[in-house]
Order: sequence, then structure tokens, then C-alpha cells
Amino acid sequence: MGIVLKQSIKNTVTIYAAFAIGGINALFLYTSFLEDTYYGLVTFLLSTANLLMPLVAFGVQYTILKFYSSYISELERDRFLSIALVLPLLVAIPIGFIAVLFYDGISAYLSLKNPVVKDYISVIYLVAVATAYFEVFYAWSRVQMKSVYGNLLKELFSRVSAMLLLFCVYFKWISVEDFIWYLTASYFIRMLLMAGYALYLYRPKFSLQLPENIGEILALYYSSRCGRNHFIGY
Repeated sequence: MGIVLKQSIKNTVTIYAAFAIGGINALFLYTSFLEDTYYGLVTFLLSTANLLMPLVAFGVQYTILKFYSSYISELERDRFLSIALVLPLLVAIPIGFIAVLFYDGISAYLSLKNPVVKDYISVIYLVAVATAYFEVFYAWSRVQMKSVYGNLLKELFSRVSAMLLLFCVYFKWISVEDFIWYLTASYFIRMLLMAGYALYLYRPKFSLQLPENIGEILALYYSSRCGRNHFIGY
């Protein structure tokens, strides 16, 4: 049995397990352990973060999947992966600056229908950045022909974290407010676990020198932004 087939089978099992846990969370635990207001708040925050994530990721994850195998020399691969880590920051930092500068206006607009949103606007940005870099490192591991661990983190980690945190709310070990911030932290933990694994598989010699085909890379990014939107589950 080939490596691709083995990983496909494991990934399929992971996805089915994730659907089951996600269904339990959505149909039973969220509705039983959280008030409707906070259930709606969590759904809004994560959904909005998922909409922001493709912009922050800068299309880098798709660029890695398309171009990594085209580089023959280790030097070019190292330059390419180094730039892949920097590009999302070119979007994330300005967005963060704008969010801080216009925080009051943004929070007032987003909390028109649900005032409780106002205190958690930063969660949207934090989850979007953590998820964007998770996707970058996940693509990093996939080009090394290792997808099982990343898929496990992507499909199961956040759902299992949410389940455990919901039980913590039920037993009054944490408050609902704490639940939201701990859930946000779980996305950063997931990102760090993925980053550690990706760098374990291949650790480049970091360089800020641009790869020779940087124009082609940016053209792919531009076409992907104009042609379609990419969404992820949470």
C-alpha cells in the first residue's frame, strides 16, 4: 500500500471523527452549556475569522503547494519557504494596525445587533492570524508528503478543545468569558504544534533574498484572489 493511499485512509477516518465531534458540539454541548447569546457570539467570531483568514494568509499555502516541487536546489527552496513565512505579515501587520486605530468604530459597527460582541472583536483578528499561519505550515508539511498529523490538528484539535472547554464551563471550572479566550488560545497552540512539526520535517536556512520566480508567485496570488475565495472549517 503506497504512502499516499495510507495517508488518505487515515485522513478520511480523521475527517469522519471530526464530523462526529463537531456534530456533538453543535447539536448538544453548545446549545446545552452556553446561553444562546454566547453560542451566537462564538459562531460569529469564528465565522468572521474564517472570512478574514484567506486575506491574512496571502494565498501563501496554495503557493507552497504549487511551486515547492519546482525548485531543484536547496538554496532556492530555502529562499522560497523563508519568503512564505514573511508574506502573511505584510497583510497581518497593517490589518492589526488599522484595527487598533479604528477599534472603537469597528467594534461599534460589529456590535450593533449583539452588544456582547464589542468586548471580543480582537478574537476575530487573533484567530484569523493563527489559522492563516497554521495553513501555511500545514502546506509546508504536505509538500514533504506528510499530511496525517496536520490533518489531525486541522480537523480534530479545535473541535476536541472546544468539547473539553465546554465541559469545563458546565462544571463551572471556567466562565463563559474564559471559554472564549481559552478557545482562542487553542488556535495558537494548534499553530505552534503545526509549526514545530513542519520545521521538524524540513528546517530551511532562513533568507530574505527573493526566489527567482517571485513574479510568477505573485501572479498566482493575484489570480487566486480575483478568481475565487477560499474558506476553511472551524
